This record gives sequence, structure tokens and C-alpha cells, in this order.
Amino acid sequence: MKWFLIIAAVVSLSSCNTMIGVWRDTKAGFQWTKGKMQGSGGGSQQEYGAPVY
Repeated sequence: MKWFLIIAAVVSLSSCNTMIGVWRDTKAGFQWTKGKMQGSGGGSQQEYGAPVY
């Protein structure tokens, strides 16, 4: 039963826009951290638009 609930949660949260948003947030966080570590002021501040299919 526990595995069923976990799988149901993953499937319900894996809509296309949710996964794209998580990827972009993770990428932006990585770039910001890398920029801070290298002393370049925090990385890129790019704005992402809606995905184009």
C-alpha cells in the first residue's frame, strides 16, 4: 500500500509544466551557486518563458 501511494504521488506531480519548472529552478540555483563560488556576482539572471511545443 505504501508503494502504491508513493507511485500515485509521483504520477500526479509529474505533469509536464511541473517537471519543467523543477528543472529550471534547479538549473538557476546551480548557476547562482556556481557564480557565488567563483565570485562572479551570482550567475546568470535569465528569464525563461513558457515552454514551446
